[in-house]
Amino acid sequence: MEKSAAAITPDNLRVHVIHYTRLTERRAHMERTLREHGLDHFPVSWMTAHDREEVLAEGAFERGDWGDPKVIAAGSVSLILKHLAVYRKVVAEPHAWHLILEDDVLIRPGFLPAITDCLTELPKEWDMCFVGQGCDLHVPWWLRRAGKRIYWRGWKRGLLWGGGGCSRCTEAYLIHPGCAERVLSSRFAHPPFNRPIDWHLNAAGQALHIHSYWAEPPLVTQGAFESWMNDPTLNPARP
Repeated sequence: MEKSAAAITPDNLRVHVIHYTRLTERRAHMERTLREHGLDHFPVSWMTAHDREEVLAEGAFERGDWGDPKVIAAGSVSLILKHLAVYRKVVAEPHAWHLILEDDVLIRPGFLPAITDCLTELPKEWDMCFVGQGCDLHVPWWLRRAGKRIYWRGWKRGLLWGGGGCSRCTEAYLIHPGCAERVLSSRFAHPPFNRPIDWHLNAAGQALHIHSYWAEPPLVTQGAFESWMNDPTLNPARP
């Protein structure tokens, strides 16, 4: 989707929700959140494939088919597979904007006008735009400008700000169809997966020179759900 000052409409914006089907309260939370912020007026797809149980099926995870089980959890592999599956949907609709949300997000008031401003401000050559607050990472104050929402982060590791690369966690971001296609055509679309999704994208960003942008202030934060933290079958305690 090229840069455009036109308003977002159901014809040009797609919303993709990454969802783990066993966490039913997250589905209810997200349905309510989408309604509250008017996102239910846009086409919404729920990515429910590649749940953790699929990763664990027939001992594939323990055998190391997906990656080294000593360094990555089955749930983390599941999340990577879900994001990659969304990328395939993105590539199939190259003339739309694509917003990816994970199922525990909290959306701040005024989201639709703010995301419109972000899309309008993005330059022609962009790949990803992270609009969430992941890990409380921010554009440093000395780089911010009044009236400016979008800041280039790029793919470079070792900057004095911004974590380990292009990503700002993956709870909320826009992805260009061209970027989705590049990732899917690369080694980063195939196992082994030995990093969580945000670090996986950092590695992809460096290798593929992904033009990443961050929104400041962020438009989305992450929520927390006790079902994940307290259920030992979903989040087993590690010694």
